[in-house]
Amino acid sequence: MCGIAGIVNLDNKKKVRISVIKEMAETMKHRGPDDSGSFVDDHVAFGHRRLTIIDLTSRGRQPMFDITGRVVIVFNGEIYNYQELRLELETKGYKFLSQTDTEVILNAYIEYGIKCLKKFNGMFAFAIYDKKYKTVTLVRDRIGIKPLFYSLFEGKLLFASEIKAILRYPGFSSSENIIGLSSYLNYRYPIGEDTLFNKIKSLDPGYYLEVSGPNVKKYQYWEIPINENNEDRGEKFYINRLREIMASSVKYRMRSDVPVGAYLSGGLDSSITVALMSNIIETPINTFTIGFNEEGFNEFGYAKQVADKYQTNHHCMTMSSTDYIENMVKLISYKDAPLSVPNEPALYVMSKELKKHITVVLSGEGADEIFGGYGRIFRSPYDYQRLKELEKSNNTSNSETDKLLQRNLDKMYEGNKFKSDQEHFLFLYNYTNWDDKQEFLHPDILEFLNYDEQLRNIFAVEFDKIKNINIYDKYMWIFEKIHLVGLLQRVDMTTMATSVEARVPFVDHRLVEFAFTIPIKYKLKWRSQTDKATACSYNSDQISEKYDIPKYILKKTFENDLPKEVVWRKKMGFPVPVHKWLGDDFNDFAKEILLDKRAQNRNFYNKNMEKIINNKQLFSNHKFGIKIWMLVNMELWQREYIDKN
Repeated sequence: MCGIAGIVNLDNKKKVRISVIKEMAETMKHRGPDDSGSFVDDHVAFGHRRLTIIDLTSRGRQPMFDITGRVVIVFNGEIYNYQELRLELETKGYKFLSQTDTEVILNAYIEYGIKCLKKFNGMFAFAIYDKKYKTVTLVRDRIGIKPLFYSLFEGKLLFASEIKAILRYPGFSSSENIIGLSSYLNYRYPIGEDTLFNKIKSLDPGYYLEVSGPNVKKYQYWEIPINENNEDRGEKFYINRLREIMASSVKYRMRSDVPVGAYLSGGLDSSITVALMSNIIETPINTFTIGFNEEGFNEFGYAKQVADKYQTNHHCMTMSSTDYIENMVKLISYKDAPLSVPNEPALYVMSKELKKHITVVLSGEGADEIFGGYGRIFRSPYDYQRLKELEKSNNTSNSETDKLLQRNLDKMYEGNKFKSDQEHFLFLYNYTNWDDKQEFLHPDILEFLNYDEQLRNIFAVEFDKIKNINIYDKYMWIFEKIHLVGLLQRVDMTTMATSVEARVPFVDHRLVEFAFTIPIKYKLKWRSQTDKATACSYNSDQISEKYDIPKYILKKTFENDLPKEVVWRKKMGFPVPVHKWLGDDFNDFAKEILLDKRAQNRNFYNKNMEKIINNKQLFSNHKFGIKIWMLVNMELWQREYIDKN
């Protein structure tokens, strides 16, 4: 696990100064405090910061060459099946000088070319310079676990694991990307290739860039499965196969030459991970959880049940509002972006603590997207189908059931009608809708955004790809494609800021591919036929976890491995009492930031900000509180990156 950076002169004429690439890499020292390295040759420069995980000797230093000196790489991530691939390559005559997965990538590339990517099981972002063909190839893993940013600037391709390294390049200047900021308000982070900076892109998951002379071309090598086959192989088959893949995924992610532990929130996903880890090794696992003193904002009791069952070395932490605000400001400079999820400061504090005990941590991220864990939104296709049926009937039914259904749907959807499933999805998925933006943002910004047309077009492209699959699978596919990337960025940032490597077993591409073959009835299961009949009068908010069981197949697979209360209880997530703090410490902080002259003179926010912040909804409405929290984050980011620039 590391930080990588590079410069490619596209005109092949100028050699890069080694001091420049060293400075770029040095900005990411937190990602790799154990070692550093750099390489300059003709028109290419690579820089690296190393966090030693596999092969702790100097043989693992990067940039690394293959044994012939033809190919050089900088690599961030892990190839979990590197031992098997090494044996395969050794039978073909390849020699190795280290025990690293990095050297396996080099030899696999020489043997198979770019098709080697299909052989890798892991999380990775790397750049390979092939001297023979004078090409540079930049690669990002299938689902976007590891970040990779790039920019075409004055005849050069600049790239890095973090944006701050690109910003360090001499003469590089970037302004705020208004589309990216609007995307952040809508979806918590910029979607697609956009970042918050003009001229800086994020390489899409499952893609690689090939640089040859002045040409930079982008190719896709993997896509989330689009399964139009509704074959049902039976519950038992899915349970057995799911357990098999998960056990393999966790076992792979425990390969390490440094201590490994796990987050243990008390929720289903992290508890399954801990159970499987405990089945693999006999020594007690270090587990970690964090919460807040406010009632209802920690899951310590459930985490303790799992920790006791598997006799882990369990560590509990609590966080105050003061600690939260201090770490929130600090994290923005690590992330080069506003925070996307309120629990990021808590994850950062927990990561700092766990670094005292371990260097690798397993996280339960990624299960909700493929197994239906966001119960309300994944049940909402049922709403859309019934809304369309009511439209066709022109609401002429006198049935009490239909009248009740209409009232419940109107309550949730505010009487809106949707032309398409995409429109329905975005109504639910937007954190900040256009009406909110009219309240929060300056009129000039609104005019430029044009009702977020550019963002809606990104979704239109993805929805068009999946137009022939059922609507339930569509929503899960979109979550895996677009939503999960932002959450994975959160995991990467909060851990790497403390020099910790996070691994995510539920994001194994084999599991993702398998999950999209499982019929929806095994993910969102009705509790009974009676419950299904009763639910026909209610909206998805009212149905979820009362009349149905989200993530049923995952719960059923591991129900005997965990306490019953952990498996079958209602999902809590990782709540943060932001809306409670808004009436106290955070409210003063929000006013200090958003009513400051710097914010008011920016011509980005609406002039009514003081009236908005004093709205009493802040004291009780969580959704409204989160919107103010996002605006504060955005202003802090602008001060750090736009004003100083």
